[in-house]
Amino acid sequence: MREESLSREVRYGKQDIAELESASIQVHLIYKKAAELFKRTSYSASVKDDVAGEKTHSTNSNGQVMAPAVLQKWIQTARGWKCIGCELRQPDSIGAQTEANFHEERVYLDVGEGRFVQAEMLIQAIVWSQYEKIRLFAPWLGDDTFYTVQELDVIARYIVPTYFSERPLHEQGKVSKVHHSYGQIPFYQEYVDAPSFCVQVDGGLLEGRLLTGVYVSEEQFFGLNPYLKDGDGGRTYMQACVQ
Repeated sequence: MREESLSREVRYGKQDIAELESASIQVHLIYKKAAELFKRTSYSASVKDDVAGEKTHSTNSNGQVMAPAVLQKWIQTARGWKCIGCELRQPDSIGAQTEANFHEERVYLDVGEGRFVQAEMLIQAIVWSQYEKIRLFAPWLGDDTFYTVQELDVIARYIVPTYFSERPLHEQGKVSKVHHSYGQIPFYQEYVDAPSFCVQVDGGLLEGRLLTGVYVSEEQFFGLNPYLKDGDGGRTYMQACVQ
């Protein structure tokens, strides 16, 4: 996948920044909670550590310990901000951590017969499955639920429905987007239409959809990294600016 940096700014209101800062941490803690449960019940020790995001910290040239980060992918819609998933990002071994130099590191789980599953999408689907089951059985569960009332509200407000089958979305009459690469088990997610955006690249105009990457590191908000995603899946990164 092509990745390209561009100095163009994307402007955000102070209220949007404040909401993303709070929401990204809450969503991150929910992901982590689900991953910890999965870690205790499935797969080998090495895979458990991967799916829970417990990666070894890197060290830069000055000997400073640099923690891994999660890049959450957010879209601003008419219904508010929505998180469609996340990616694990490892810090580069050189350069200052304040420069936010992270490289992508996808985690895949081998589920046998040559089939793999993307860990980040798996956690997204697990969270949504848990949410729907808790809501369904709420009258009988009482206060004995895996997620708190506040966490359930966060899931409903921000996390995009993601399933292991397209049937639930089809039955609800919703448009779905399939996340599926060669050799991987597909996931089906409710389609969220990202705003159209256009930037100038190499003297020409590049059109695509605007997404907002939000970095979370060690359960702290680490900053925004908006990007344009074109029809081929390429990303053109830009700078966030508060207006």
